[in-house]
Amino acid sequence: MWILAFLFLQSILNVFGEDLRSSLYFVNASLQEVVFSSTTGALVPCPAAAVPPAALRWYLATGEEIYDVPGIRHVHPNGTLQIYGFLPSSFSNLINDNTYYCTAENPSGKIRSQDLHIKAVFREPYTVRVADQRVMRGNTAVFKCIIPASVEEYVSVVSWEKDTVSLVSGPRYLITSMGALYIQDVQSEDAVNIYRCTTRHRYTGETRQSNSARLLLSEPVDSAPVILDGFERREVMVGHRVELPCKASGHPTPRYRWLRDNSPLESDSRYHQSVSGLLIEATRPSDAGSYVCEVWNSFGNAKVVGRLAVKQPLKAVVSPRKVRGSVGSQVSLFCSVTGSDEYEITWYRNGEKIYQGINVRITGINNENLVMEGMAKSDGGAYQCFARNGKMSTQDLVQVVLEDGTPKILSAFSEKVVSPNEPISLVCHVKGTPLPTITWTLDDDPVIKDSNHRMDRIITTEGHVLSYLNVSHTQVTDGGVYRCTCNNSAGSVSYQARINVRGAASIRPMKNVTAIAGRDTYIHCRIIGYPYYSIKWYKDSNLLPFNHRQRAFENNGTLKLSNVQNSDEGEYTCYVLVDPEKQIHRSVHVTVKVPPLIQHSDSQSASIGQRVFIPCVVISGDLPMSITWHKDGRPINASLGVTIDNIDFTSSLRISNLSEIHNGSYTCIARNEAAAVEHSIQLIVKVPPHFEVQPRDQDGIYGKSVILNCSAKGNPIPTIVWNHSKGMLILHTVREDSGFFSCIAINSYGEDKGIIQLIVQAPWASSQMTKDVSPQLNQATIIELHPASTYNIRMFAKNQIGESRPSNELTITTDEAPPDGAPQDVQLEAISSQSIKVTWKHFVCVAELGEIRNITTTKPSLELERLEKYTNYSIQVLAFTRAGDGVRSEQIYTRTKEDVPGPPAGVKAAASTSSVVFVSWLPPLKLNGIIRKYTVFCSNPYPTVISEFEAAPDVYFRRLTNLNQNWQYSIWVVAVTAAGRGNASEIITVEPQAKAPARILTFSGTVTTPWMRDIVLPCKAVGDPPPAIKWLKGNNGTPAPVSIDGRRSAHSNGSFVIRTVKAEDSGYYRCVASNNWGSDEIMLNLQVQVPPDQPRLTVTKTTTTSITLSWIPGDNGGSSIRGYILQFSEDNSEEWGSFSISPSERSYRLENLKCGTWYKFTLTAQNAVGPGRISEIIEAKTHGKVTYPTARRTAKAGPATRSRYASQWTLNRPHPPVSSHTLTTDWRLPTPRATGSVDKESDSYSVSPSQDTDRARSSMVSTESASSTYEELARAYEHAKMEEQLRHAKFTITECFISDTSSEQMTAGTNDYTDSLTSSTPSESGICRFTASPPKPQDASRVMNMAVPKAHRPAGELVHLPPYLRMDFLLNRGAAPSGREATGQTCMDPQKSRMAKRPALLAPTPSETPSSALSSSGPPSREAVQQWQPGTASTLPQREPGDLAQAAKLSSSQESLLDSRGHLKQSNNPYAKSYTLV
Repeated sequence: MWILAFLFLQSILNVFGEDLRSSLYFVNASLQEVVFSSTTGALVPCPAAAVPPAALRWYLATGEEIYDVPGIRHVHPNGTLQIYGFLPSSFSNLINDNTYYCTAENPSGKIRSQDLHIKAVFREPYTVRVADQRVMRGNTAVFKCIIPASVEEYVSVVSWEKDTVSLVSGPRYLITSMGALYIQDVQSEDAVNIYRCTTRHRYTGETRQSNSARLLLSEPVDSAPVILDGFERREVMVGHRVELPCKASGHPTPRYRWLRDNSPLESDSRYHQSVSGLLIEATRPSDAGSYVCEVWNSFGNAKVVGRLAVKQPLKAVVSPRKVRGSVGSQVSLFCSVTGSDEYEITWYRNGEKIYQGINVRITGINNENLVMEGMAKSDGGAYQCFARNGKMSTQDLVQVVLEDGTPKILSAFSEKVVSPNEPISLVCHVKGTPLPTITWTLDDDPVIKDSNHRMDRIITTEGHVLSYLNVSHTQVTDGGVYRCTCNNSAGSVSYQARINVRGAASIRPMKNVTAIAGRDTYIHCRIIGYPYYSIKWYKDSNLLPFNHRQRAFENNGTLKLSNVQNSDEGEYTCYVLVDPEKQIHRSVHVTVKVPPLIQHSDSQSASIGQRVFIPCVVISGDLPMSITWHKDGRPINASLGVTIDNIDFTSSLRISNLSEIHNGSYTCIARNEAAAVEHSIQLIVKVPPHFEVQPRDQDGIYGKSVILNCSAKGNPIPTIVWNHSKGMLILHTVREDSGFFSCIAINSYGEDKGIIQLIVQAPWASSQMTKDVSPQLNQATIIELHPASTYNIRMFAKNQIGESRPSNELTITTDEAPPDGAPQDVQLEAISSQSIKVTWKHFVCVAELGEIRNITTTKPSLELERLEKYTNYSIQVLAFTRAGDGVRSEQIYTRTKEDVPGPPAGVKAAASTSSVVFVSWLPPLKLNGIIRKYTVFCSNPYPTVISEFEAAPDVYFRRLTNLNQNWQYSIWVVAVTAAGRGNASEIITVEPQAKAPARILTFSGTVTTPWMRDIVLPCKAVGDPPPAIKWLKGNNGTPAPVSIDGRRSAHSNGSFVIRTVKAEDSGYYRCVASNNWGSDEIMLNLQVQVPPDQPRLTVTKTTTTSITLSWIPGDNGGSSIRGYILQFSEDNSEEWGSFSISPSERSYRLENLKCGTWYKFTLTAQNAVGPGRISEIIEAKTHGKVTYPTARRTAKAGPATRSRYASQWTLNRPHPPVSSHTLTTDWRLPTPRATGSVDKESDSYSVSPSQDTDRARSSMVSTESASSTYEELARAYEHAKMEEQLRHAKFTITECFISDTSSEQMTAGTNDYTDSLTSSTPSESGICRFTASPPKPQDASRVMNMAVPKAHRPAGELVHLPPYLRMDFLLNRGAAPSGREATGQTCMDPQKSRMAKRPALLAPTPSETPSSALSSSGPPSREAVQQWQPGTASTLPQREPGDLAQAAKLSSSQESLLDSRGHLKQSNNPYAKSYTLV
């Protein structure tokens, strides 16, 4: 929803001109590049649109219209271009990495979008690395994350970690904007740690973690500075923040100095020298330049040299905004571009590029002026100015509307033969706007008005012109070609016909002709008298034509010479056959002249005071010739100080001291006998703004007007912008108008700024407050003022005699404050399927449309238009001032109305037999409501509908019967909502035939499913004979047949079924259907979502009453993380508390803990599939000591260390079977306990049957290869229970997982686990850990319940796992006690306790917990299933004493995992039971 809403708002911003709002416009005109992952594909809406709707088409940058490539590229009926996901082997530069543009065309015209580069990015293997760094103690170390150049554009550093702790910027650590890690004041302990960086791919979402790097520390040695971090070039958009790195090491500590363009940096509040270098806030164009960072100490110096480029977004504006004219008129357009001094302008008319020509002039240094003479009707439409600078581009458009006023001849005379003295009347009936004038010619000579020849005209009531030529007594000389020519400002039109007067034929005298080289010339042989038989032309006794450039018209005696050349010069003779025995002739001489040709030269720009030279070189043309100059259409005045030098065929202008008056267009005019030719050169004088009148402070009188004068000059003419501290302009002054006004003059080459302070004087008696101040004070504070209010302050001194004169008056304005309340009575009303009306009371407000964007208004209501149809929207309204946002209104919801749906996204039709056709389709991309049904139309011939078929809204295929063999049918599908029928799908043709080739009705696409579900991949195929179906799988371009086993099967209907789908089932599946007459195939991309990987949990801070934890999320399993469950327990306690945490959090602080106490923590992530694997248990101790009011005598058992026993078995896949099992331990009681000593409540100890204590002394959990199967793990567990020392110990399984890495790697803390345990089978390797702790002395004879493990539950169903591989810290006995409930305890710690509010908890997701089946191996009972609640601990049902005693007999215990033969017990549901160990 957010993308489409954003496009809607952008469309409003990019509609230019009132006329265009109802014709052509752009949406999201700033979009210039689309990069997408090859696995997902891309949908690219056409940025151009129109009202009424236009035809949208896509083209390659070469101008070639694109076509659909099934399964690869498709243009939807709504103009959206879809590039489908593809395998790397199917990559095509033409489709997947190319430049496109689209056009929109309707009767108003045609526009084209900006060029749009569409590029696919592959999921390719790459590694990131970090190099070890040498550093002297006390210096700064710089680690850089080295990313391969092939992916550097798309990969960025997201975090750094030290050992396993994520680092954040602080006093000693700094992560720069470029991803470098700075460690300041390096000490010896920093060299012990290892450092790693983590990166993320912007488009594929892949994360990579680098290798581990270390600091190689050395003692300080006197040395010159060495650069650790620098830059060569940085680019930043104007207004953004930029960091220029410069860091060096050396001893003594180096000093730094920055220079820009070889000058020390000016003082500017936007510049900050930071640890990493120079930080520039809110960059301006003036910040661009060359920067030098000088570094020195007493032993040498170094420097970093780099260039900063500040980019501005290009913006083009075409003026005038409205263009209306008539045919034949002149149209001038100017394109103003801001954002860069270097750009190239291209003009387009109705999507086609405009080139300079006879009637088209494109001038200006960047082609910013477009002048078109003699506009024709076809020249109307949309005109666009495109400005390009490298990869940046922009455009603007206006619509030129032309009214056709060209003269049109409605009726005229026709050719005729008359006798001498017979009268004739010739008439031309003409219309045009303005009224045309009509002239008459005879054989190209004007008709002379006399007594025998009369001309007149009449204006009709319709506004037409009737022009008459009357000849009262015709003579032979009156015969010839008569022409009436009609002219007005819109154009010219003529009509001619021959009038033959009987008599002896003769040829009128012909004048010699001068022809212009390169142009066409016509020579007319004018004949009078009638009849005559033929007309022929000769040149040098050769009958014409004798080449392709000559053409003789025998019917009227005209000779045409095309593209005249020098060889055409000579004498031409016209021969007329007047009777079979007689010819007459007349000759004419043709002279060829070559016109001047001026060498093209570009426009120039220069600054005031510079020298300018403008050449004009005539590279061809007949001599002699003359060259003159004009400026802005007039001869150059001598007062301009311009020197003109003419030498032969060249001329030049010289200006020795450029000033503003020299700005303009200079035209070089070359003349000879053939023609006069012009060439214009634009001279642009760069004049930055400067004030004609310098702004000065002014006083105003209350209630009267005041004029603040700010007049500026510059070229281009500067824009004046006024700003006031309160955003007001002056009309009639009041006290609140006092303040500072800034006047800013801006043009393309700079700006000038002035500040005016306005002080409005008002009577003090109108509102006055006084406050007495002690004579011993020299300052005072005034309180209880109003926000955003102006106050005048003055002081008096007074004594017993009286008051002094007042001091100077000071004016000050208090800051604005945010509104203190939310808008009231916010109401929503759905107006249509794409608009919502929002109304409220009070304030200037901002309406927030979800998380999309803000809409600001000062009105009490707002209509949101161009929303998505039939879509839920949440809206909030808030008021704001400059000081900040006010209180948001409550979120309210509404939905736009239903509308007709879009067309189905795809349609297929295939013949099944000679009379049956199957049709399948995809639902519309735009539902716009609830689909009620689908209608399939069948026609023959198109568009005559011969039948309609309906289908239910959840059915996507239809069988069409009783069709005729070998007939071509047109098929299309329409979706229907309550609003009516939607747009039709594309029309496809199908032909029923007896030998129907195999065709697949199912569409290619992506199938996403949670794991552990049964999934069906459909492949419905038809043909005659019925086709055979074959399924293949492969991601690397070499697909192989799918495996058929207990989980995977192919059905007779063509579908492929995978039961209990796993992560490894993901991939591309290809279905191939074939029969004797053909084959077809589709590709389905199966994406399996799994529970998230375990987070990496660490302790970041402890106090006497709180512990702060942070974590790094693991892989999300293909589904977004929905939250975290944090579980914690006090040391040696069975009670586990838990909290739900927001998915956006990365740390959590637990408060109200006991002081001086150890706590255990685990963290679980949860996505749509379910909870993931639980993190490793970590422990932390709060600060302080626990003291008691009275001393207690206890028997000590060695040093005051924590007693802990932990064991771990490692499972490996069986190589040879290993029958032995070894238990490794961690001892925390280095000395034996004295005889007769008693365990106290506060004591905890562990004893192990293994004596391998030295091996494990250094780590909490150590591992050693033991059982090779799950059965042997169970035997080892039973063996541990039978040990005498642990007979009454409580066993708790704390963690189980599987891995394809070795146990040594897991002990070292690697986190590369391949899957959670729930996807494993008993043949996979893995690790289970458990702890054992002694019972309390008074409970030695009592068996305690063990926490039942919690299984992963995909889709809410219980996954059957071995009970010794299941865990759940959410179920425990008792309630978690408060940290302050320990009676008689006090905490001694010199540090002060800091309290913080606990973050708000997420509403938990209810999840089932398995019951404790104490004496049954069957599934858990319904009564035993409990609902988990946050912040609580649940307990298992307590056993009766008799049951406990019975369970203690290990030889016959029903709780035992093994039967009498030592094998795992079998039952109907052996993996679903829970158990308690004693």
